[in-house]
Amino acid sequence: MKNKTNDLNSKTRNLTTFTSPLATKKIVPSEEGVLSGEATRGAKAGKKSIEIIELATKHQVTGKQTDLETKIKAGKFAIVSGKEKIELEFTGGSLNDLTNLIKNSAASIANTHLIRVNPEEGILSLTATKSGIKSKLKFMDPDGILFQGGLVGEYTPPPEAKTLAVNLDITKTDAFQSEKFENNIQPAYNPIQSETGIELKTLTAYSFLITETKPQEDDYLRFQLNGESKPPRLDVGIYYKVGEEERYKNASIFPTDEGYVWKLDDSLKGKAIQKVVITNSGEESIFISKLELVSQPEWKGAEPIQNIAEAKDAKFKIDGVEISRDKNEGLNDVLESVSLNLLKVTEKPITFDIEPETDKGKELIKSFVKSYNELILFSKEITAVDRDGKISDKDFAADNDRKADIGKDFWKNKEKTGLLAGDNAVLRLTSGLKTIISGAYPNKQEKGFRTLAEIGISTGQIGTSWEKMQDGLLQIDEDLLNRALNENPEAVKELFASDLNSDAVSDEGVGYRIVEHLKPYNQFTGGIVNSKIQLLEDNISDNKKKIKNQEAHILAYEGKLKQRFLYMEQGVGRNKSIGNYLNNNLRGAQ
Repeated sequence: MKNKTNDLNSKTRNLTTFTSPLATKKIVPSEEGVLSGEATRGAKAGKKSIEIIELATKHQVTGKQTDLETKIKAGKFAIVSGKEKIELEFTGGSLNDLTNLIKNSAASIANTHLIRVNPEEGILSLTATKSGIKSKLKFMDPDGILFQGGLVGEYTPPPEAKTLAVNLDITKTDAFQSEKFENNIQPAYNPIQSETGIELKTLTAYSFLITETKPQEDDYLRFQLNGESKPPRLDVGIYYKVGEEERYKNASIFPTDEGYVWKLDDSLKGKAIQKVVITNSGEESIFISKLELVSQPEWKGAEPIQNIAEAKDAKFKIDGVEISRDKNEGLNDVLESVSLNLLKVTEKPITFDIEPETDKGKELIKSFVKSYNELILFSKEITAVDRDGKISDKDFAADNDRKADIGKDFWKNKEKTGLLAGDNAVLRLTSGLKTIISGAYPNKQEKGFRTLAEIGISTGQIGTSWEKMQDGLLQIDEDLLNRALNENPEAVKELFASDLNSDAVSDEGVGYRIVEHLKPYNQFTGGIVNSKIQLLEDNISDNKKKIKNQEAHILAYEGKLKQRFLYMEQGVGRNKSIGNYLNNNLRGAQ
């Protein structure tokens, strides 16, 4: 019984979760093998045009043929891909040793192989793990390690970074979060200019107006602090403009050899920074001596010997709008609630439809109906008085035909009775489920469904016999279900689970009611079924104890009877001896 209720509970929950496939959609391209994807419930159904101009590719480089026994000196080098930089130290060895070092230590950014051209020579080959222009492999080889391994040519050191001094205007400051930094309201705690820099006193925070500055990709802000006491962490922020809107971004930065460095993310590229916020939550003053915007000039690194595949971004058009991304799969930021996978370049624009995913939802509903029917049938079987669900006198033509011994008929009926015949808990379970199935429920969707019968799930179509409908087994009208899932899948989901008060928690619907109704029957601890099982186990244990005590009593009583029988036999023997004695004496007297 518990297994059946657990199964129905699981199948019902599949229909009531917010990620249920009932309201999901699918991508159907007009040309197969070009595009795939998925759409969640928030996607708008419709037709879109797409032209795939170029697919994203991974950067792949190879070196030149190099003797496998070439002795490569010790030294340091680094491999860069995107924003990730892997610094490696080679202790010296062969080309195979160098390959293993890169393979084991730089696997997050490059797949490394040693191609053996012949028994004596090999070629080192690297492929970036990520596609796109930004993930292009770059090599820092100041000690010539990769040059000796035949992978790259001569190394050119990167040009020096460009720095732009950012002037913090101490005459144009505003207190920042005074409810948190209590000393802001004290005039004596205002920031002041000193010989060692701008002094920001304890428990204060201020925003400083700066000349409008627009960072570019990979730029960072560098804060220089003077004084013996420097905080282990510096909390800073910036105000910048997006159109006419002013936005705020903050960060916690930590000391490095360069100072306190804040690497600005790509979202700030080209945005106009107008104010800088500096906070001091420590117990001592801090002194800001310099603030700089540091720009890294473009650097190519040591050029690989051969580029087998260039790093490229995917380029495509949707409804005529050109878009680029650094990957081909999982493009979930192009269309709302849609994830696209680009598979092949198209010769001309094609179309794709975003339409309801009826197959998954239909399978879940069929699974739910099957589990429900199995539970109803099982409940009927174990609670029935006989296997046919009837009590019949068909064995007797008339009352006077009944046999005097009713024991045989009693046990005959017993064989036809379910194990839990008349059990109230099971009867409440089935009657409650039938009530839920036949009920009507609110639905917020336009043209929503209020009953299961409206989507093709009922105990019988028109013309079904009353006897079959009384069984309570569900049937599916597939045409009606398909129509409901195609035309209004969201309303179908709302029928099973809806959120009436918009708190992101289901609180009404067929599925919700069934899950709630089943809780007492499938709880891991306690619950009706577990309690009954425990009660039966306790009764069995008590009966075993009674049987054991009775067996002990019988054995003791048997021993007592044997003892009495022994006494009786001994008495009979003695009486026989006395009788024989008396008979012998009487014969002698005669």
